[in-house]
Amino acid sequence: MNRFLLSSLALMSALWSLSAEAQKNWVVSPRGSDRADGTLQRPFQTIDRALEEAARYPQETKHILLRGGQYTVTQSIDVKGLQNLTIAAYGEEAVSVTGSYRVSPRQLRPVRDAAVRARLQEGVGDRVREIDTRALGIPLSGITAKGFGRASLPGWSELFIDGTPLTIARWPNDSMVPIGKVHCTGDIPRENKSGIGDPVFEYAGDRPSRWKSTDGMWIGGYFAHGYADDMIPVRSIDTLQHTITAAMPTLYGFMSGAPWREWYALNLVEEIDLPGEYVLDSLNGKIYLLPPTDNTPREIYISTLESPLFQFSQCRNVTLRGVTLEYSRGMGVYIEQSDSVRVDSCTIRNLGYVGVCIGRGDLGSNQEDAGSTDTPEGVPALVGTLQNRTYNDVLFNRSAGSGNGVSNCYIYQVGAGGVNLSGGDRKTLTPAGNYVENCRIHAFNRLEKSYRPGIWIEGVGNRISNCEIFDAPSMAILLHGNDHTVEYCDIHHVCQEVDDQGAFYYGRDPSEQGNRVQYCYFHDFSSAHRVSATYHDDGACGMEVFGCVYFRAGTIPVLIGGGHDNIYRNNLFLDLPMAIHIDNRMEGWGRSMLDKGGIVDRRLQTVRYTEAPYATAYPRLAKYWEGTPRVPRGNVIAGNLFWRVDRILNGATAWADWSDNWVTIADPGFVNAEQPLKGFVPDAAIYRMIEHFTPIPFERIGCKLPAME
Repeated sequence: MNRFLLSSLALMSALWSLSAEAQKNWVVSPRGSDRADGTLQRPFQTIDRALEEAARYPQETKHILLRGGQYTVTQSIDVKGLQNLTIAAYGEEAVSVTGSYRVSPRQLRPVRDAAVRARLQEGVGDRVREIDTRALGIPLSGITAKGFGRASLPGWSELFIDGTPLTIARWPNDSMVPIGKVHCTGDIPRENKSGIGDPVFEYAGDRPSRWKSTDGMWIGGYFAHGYADDMIPVRSIDTLQHTITAAMPTLYGFMSGAPWREWYALNLVEEIDLPGEYVLDSLNGKIYLLPPTDNTPREIYISTLESPLFQFSQCRNVTLRGVTLEYSRGMGVYIEQSDSVRVDSCTIRNLGYVGVCIGRGDLGSNQEDAGSTDTPEGVPALVGTLQNRTYNDVLFNRSAGSGNGVSNCYIYQVGAGGVNLSGGDRKTLTPAGNYVENCRIHAFNRLEKSYRPGIWIEGVGNRISNCEIFDAPSMAILLHGNDHTVEYCDIHHVCQEVDDQGAFYYGRDPSEQGNRVQYCYFHDFSSAHRVSATYHDDGACGMEVFGCVYFRAGTIPVLIGGGHDNIYRNNLFLDLPMAIHIDNRMEGWGRSMLDKGGIVDRRLQTVRYTEAPYATAYPRLAKYWEGTPRVPRGNVIAGNLFWRVDRILNGATAWADWSDNWVTIADPGFVNAEQPLKGFVPDAAIYRMIEHFTPIPFERIGCKLPAME
């Protein structure tokens, strides 16, 4: 039975005497009228009109049922101050809410401009088409800079054909090329170096020398560090010196030499060579594209809406169910200052921003001094400079509310992360109980790559359960805060481009304690660069990892970077070149972090770590500075299986307590060694060889949604 049907039938069975006034139920249809009465026979046309009626009955239980079809909005559907409300698809009818313009296939016309035609590659010129958005009255938003340390903002106008986002034309098509000799690094804001000039670097080969114009040209890649992507405009190309001059700096400047220091070019008419590629000329209101197939497209959309499709504020007990949110520049759903708002059984796709955001973002912060922000309470409906704000303002409360969640949703082909989840108060350690459960999240970094995870979780006492997260250049889960639970997740094929990053990542704040990762499956990660499954970076402390399965899980599956009191029990490490890395970086290159007045000292003082509630909740934290805090201590590696692992530990054994682990190349009792989630046979050797080994509930791991059709 369809996953929406049971809930929809339950709603419908309670609804119909067909009197909207008596039952507090309203029907909306794209073919309705806002002058109607909202009944099944005479539905409203817009969701906004139904919300006006719902606001008249603040205490009653209310339902807004959406008949099948497409609802195109030019501003957010603003649900404010309502309670006891469900907005849901009617029965099994397919409902789509978009922030876009639909374009007729007849508007795909041959390129008229002779100068543009002269730039097209031989063999594709007669197949490339243009859309004159200015003539059609479609507002076109141009490409903007994206990257590590930059504000996360809604995407530019994108082109979608038959349900698929087309790709900005790029060279190389599916890879990157090394950065050559760097003539000028450009300004380096991370080191407070300015006035250096525009970045200039050499390129190899003659392909860039063929480009006739740099108008609208951008470059992307990893220009310095492998965890920091960037995308910036180009000022000029010198074909004699074989150099490219960029038009703005990046956080770390430009470097060369490492294998991840690579670049690619995009938005060049000369590089439209694959079906499904396009160039955005926002200045002249044109889109040039090579259609995906020779067949006439069924549906063509250009995304335009910058604000969320739905936004909920000051709501209580409100559910959005069974709706597809798609084709928009902004996020799908935004929630703040609300309790028990649930996004359930929805499909969220083809957006230029994060799929769902629970809690406010920030604008104006930089990584060095977030305290200078003019928005102390955060900014609604944006992520913005949140990454930088939380780096300094560790007690930033995003006003998310409690009991809010995303469940049973498909989230994919979004621009800048899947779900941004916050809630709770770090100052008082008050939990929020917000959650993401049973969701399938993938292809979530189309526009912004590193530090735009499948799920960003922060605050206090929130939960991620039974999510499958995959197909991403960067991390799956980024954590800030305390007392979170991540459980029963299936995480694979992430960190496919980056270096020095983890599928699950947090760090540089020892007060972020009480977090637990349990019964998760980490598998099939890239080995091209340094990739971890669980990464405790720069002194991260106080996390327990229990009952997880690491199978072909990167080059450094577990990385404990100088931290204390991280507990690994009852885990399976399978078929790995190395299992665990522990280092004493706080005695070496990271020494300044533990200096008086350094970042660790500041963060501990901010949370008053020697007083309640922190000293009560985490008594070992109150003694952080006792003894030798620069040396890892209190870490425990106990009761784990290491099967076919070439190297168990990179580091000193004294930096963790080791007990009751089993290291073997013999069969520990798998049902199928190539499919670890099939578990162990009843009399498996692991139960004899590891005392008190707790059986792992393999059958509960992963997302339980059916595969997409």
